[in-house]
Amino acid sequence: MFKVLFITFSGIAIGYLLRRASWLGFLPKSITYTIWLLLFFFGLQVGANEQVVMNLDALGLKALVIATAGSLGSCCAAWAIYRFFFRHGGLPSSEAGGTEAAGKGERSGMGIVQFMGGFIVVAFFALGCVCGWTGFIPASLTDGNASMYVLYFLMIQVGISIGSDKKLKDILRSLRPKLLLLPLGTIIGTLAFAAATSLFLVDMGLADCLAVGAGFGYYSLSSVLITQIKEMQIGVALAAQLGTVALMSNIMREVITLLFAPVIYKVFGKLAPISVGGATSMDSTLPVITSVCGKELVFISIFHGVLVDFSVPFLVTFFASV
Repeated sequence: MFKVLFITFSGIAIGYLLRRASWLGFLPKSITYTIWLLLFFFGLQVGANEQVVMNLDALGLKALVIATAGSLGSCCAAWAIYRFFFRHGGLPSSEAGGTEAAGKGERSGMGIVQFMGGFIVVAFFALGCVCGWTGFIPASLTDGNASMYVLYFLMIQVGISIGSDKKLKDILRSLRPKLLLLPLGTIIGTLAFAAATSLFLVDMGLADCLAVGAGFGYYSLSSVLITQIKEMQIGVALAAQLGTVALMSNIMREVITLLFAPVIYKVFGKLAPISVGGATSMDSTLPVITSVCGKELVFISIFHGVLVDFSVPFLVTFFASV
């Protein structure tokens, strides 16, 4: 945990100092490629483990249950926060009203782009699984060390990206302390409903369900952290299974946001799509959230994503270590 946090905060400091450097424009693509590489190496570990491969269908069902529960918990929390704290004001005013104001063609086009990105993510993980299962890749690359170093590289890039963000000051100036309730509600709502799934998933303990739910859509970081921590506690095979559940569950949460944002908006209110987006509300799901909720909430969505994103290494590490 402390290595990941140290690397991340070091990256933030570097990003702030180098915020005017021209090469920072290549950072988003570099982060994307690193995530693909990380998931490929994680796929290698999963594919090389016969016990995990044989139980992928059962693991997928567990992932779906936790993803659905966490998303529903976020929706309920966002609805309550809007109703009791923002119903009579406090949010940027809407120009024309959420879903109706967004052009259907624009929303459809952005949705295609986001789904293509999700498809590529799944493809790299699947490719890693096939290579690990067939033994095409040397065994030295399936022991977890490679994915750990790629994870470190990813976290320093994420830190640099946050520290160098020129909009960070504008985001902070446009927000009010009361808006901290939204990321707090996302965290509490998700964890409360994820904890409830332990009553139905009899072979997963409370802490395991909470660790998976605490990814908040950040599939790459949460899955690798859980696998690395759990290996020392329950062994490589079971750790890989839990890491796979975390990966699939958090990918599913992102897909739920992309697919059902308009429905979530209508049923649970304008803050709910942001809350369900979790850590992804500042990047991959932001275009869809903006098109559904309105451009006036873009800074709130980014602010929410940044805070939830920061909570992931703390909460996942804590619950995985219990």
